[in-house]
Amino acid sequence: MTRRPAPGERGRLQVEGLVARVLLWGGLLSIALVVVGLALYAGHGDFRHHSLDVARAVRPERHDHPPEVFVSLTEVFQGLAARPIDPVATIALGLVVLLATPVLGVAVAIGGFLAAGDRRYAAIAAAVFAMLALSALLTGGVG
Repeated sequence: MTRRPAPGERGRLQVEGLVARVLLWGGLLSIALVVVGLALYAGHGDFRHHSLDVARAVRPERHDHPPEVFVSLTEVFQGLAARPIDPVATIALGLVVLLATPVLGVAVAIGGFLAAGDRRYAAIAAAVFAMLALSALLTGGVG
């Protein structure tokens, strides 16, 4: 025999399904952006003519970084606005989407739990979201 889920449990299951779809589509979108960026990069012939100096790319300074390394969302969007589009900016956007997807999943969970009338889980999700937002702001990850 299968048991019927309780009303609160049914709402949580619906929220889980919604969050799972957000995570799936966010992951697929980020993969697509990275693949498109790699295709554009290969189309420009950059695999043969250029190598990224990793030692310079991993330095924590925000100034004096190579132009192909993006350290802020502003730089990523400037690379996307350039004509022709910077392939590395497209790859960077894919990585930004990949990093933002779980945060969006938590935000969707808050709304889903509130809609389901489950204030306790909404409060837990809101606390997680607040910690994620605060850590992004404190580390300078949003600028």
